[in-house]
This record gives sequence, C-alpha cells and structure tokens, in this order.
Amino acid sequence: MDKPTLTSVFDYRALRLLMGLIAFSLPFVVSIAASLPLTSISASYYSNARDIFVGLLFVVGSFLFAYNGHSESESLSSKAASIAAVFVAICPTSCDGCPRSFNSAIHYVAAAVLISILAYFCFIPFRRGIKGLGGKKARRSGIYLISGVTMIGCMVFISFAHFLLSAETVDRLRITYYGEAIALMAFGIAWIASGKFFRLIADDDELYYPFGGK
Repeated sequence: MDKPTLTSVFDYRALRLLMGLIAFSLPFVVSIAASLPLTSISASYYSNARDIFVGLLFVVGSFLFAYNGHSESESLSSKAASIAAVFVAICPTSCDGCPRSFNSAIHYVAAAVLISILAYFCFIPFRRGIKGLGGKKARRSGIYLISGVTMIGCMVFISFAHFLLSAETVDRLRITYYGEAIALMAFGIAWIASGKFFRLIADDDELYYPFGGK
C-alpha cells in the first residue's frame, strides 16, 4: 500500500478518521439534541435532532461516495453504502403514532445494507495485508474484527428482540436505540483505527499527521 505524501491532494486516512469520529459521536449528539429518550437513533428524525441526524448521515454518505479504497470492490461497496446512507436519512422510520409505510420499509432495508457493508469493511478490506501479522498491525486487525462482530451482533440482537418481545417492551427498554448506538460506536472505532492517527495502533511509517510533519 503506497503511503500518502504531503503533496497528496487527499489523504484516505483523514477521511477514515473523520468518518469514524462522526459515526462514534452520532448517538450522543442526536440524543442530546432530541431532548427526550429516543426509542431508536432513527427516531431522532421526529425530534429536535432531525436536522442533525439527516445532516450527519449526508456527510457520512458523501465521505463514503468519495472513498474509493484500494480495489474496485471496495469502491463499489463504498458507493453502495453511500446510497444506503442517503436513503436512511430521507426515508423516515416508523415510530409511535406513525404506522409502517413504503418509506419506512426502504429505511429498514437501507439501514441493513449500510451496516452490512460497513461490517464487510471491518472483516475484509481493513484487515487485508495485516491479518496474521504481529505488533501494532495485529492490534488494528483485532479492533476491526471485534468491531465487525459487534455491528452484526447488535443487528441480530435487535431483530430477535423485535421477534420475541412486544413492541411496547422493546420501546420501553430502548433496545433498538442501544443496539444501534453500540453498532455505530463500533463502526466509528473501526474507522478511527483505520485512520492510523494513534501511535498505539500504527507504526511510525504509517502514522497520520493531520498538520503535516513526518
């Protein structure tokens, strides 16, 4: 993998780091802005946090569209995830007092596609070339693997909860919100790690220096 130089027009590590920070902070930001207990991250669409929720998803979608990765499959996957993020933003979920609709169905499908592709990045592209190695690369590979498993696990847990429990119980316990929040935080951690900003998980020759330097 070629190391970006200071003359690079765009550093993929910066994009990964910024997207990771946005994803990790999104559950906290919308929860604070909503000023009420959310039954899901997507339910913030119907609260004071609507503009923030939609805006941040469009930012994530833009970053994903700009990201080409290191292969054609990564580029295509990123573009698909970008489109999914936009549909999650513009097609509101169902909630109390608003029955399921065509838009909410699109929302659920788009959210599943988005999470699945982001988990795919954790399992395969991010670990390509470092899987099985030691040192700091092994630490990053472990973070990617745990993050991907966490994301998929959260989605499976939410699905089983909706299947086994009543809608009222799921909403009262805020199962969907906490599951989505943990999945987003796992996504954020993986992409922050892939930004190679922290010396603990990146070798000197691959560290990202936002303001130039070595």
